[in-house]
Amino acid sequence: MSFEQANVIAQFYYDYQDTNVIIDEAERMATEDVGRLKEFAVSLKAETAALLNYIGRLDGVDFKEIANAHSKQYYSKFQEASEQLNPFWKRYSELNNRLDYLPLGSKEYIEIEKECEKAKAEHDTRQIEVKRLYAEYEKENQRAGYVFSFKASHLYALAAKMNGIAGSIINDLDRLEKGNGE
Repeated sequence: MSFEQANVIAQFYYDYQDTNVIIDEAERMATEDVGRLKEFAVSLKAETAALLNYIGRLDGVDFKEIANAHSKQYYSKFQEASEQLNPFWKRYSELNNRLDYLPLGSKEYIEIEKECEKAKAEHDTRQIEVKRLYAEYEKENQRAGYVFSFKASHLYALAAKMNGIAGSIINDLDRLEKGNGE
C-alpha cells in the first residue's frame, strides 16, 4: 500500500471518528428534510457495509512501516543537504577566523574579507534550501503521524458504529412513516 493510500484511510478515520457529528446532523435533517435524511442513511449504511466487507484486506498492512518509510525519505533529503552544507560553513568559519589574526585594513585582510563574504553568501544561499527541505520533512512527518498511529481495528470499529447509526436512523424513519413512533 502506498503512503497516499494509507493516508487517505487514516485521514478518513480521524475526520469521522466523532460520530456525534453524524447524529447531530441527522437530528437537524430530521426537522428539515426527512427524505434527504433517509437517502443519507441508506447511502451510509451501504457504504459502511461495503467497507466492513473489504476491511479484512487491511489486516496485514503495517501502517507504522508505511509512515516510517514515508517520513524517512524526506528526512534523508534534508540530512543529505545538511551534510552538503557543512563544508560551506567550515570554509566560512576558517576564513572568518583568519581575519582575527590579520592586521585590520591590510591588503591580505581585505582579500580574505571578500572571500569570507562570498563564502558566507554561498552558505546562506544553500542554507535556504536546507531550511526548505527541513520544513518539508516536518510537514510530511506530521502527515505520517496520522498513518503511524492508525490501526485497521480502529476503522473497523468506526465503520461498524456508523453502520449501526445508519441502521437506527433507517429504522426510526420507517417507524415514523408507519406511524409507530415519534
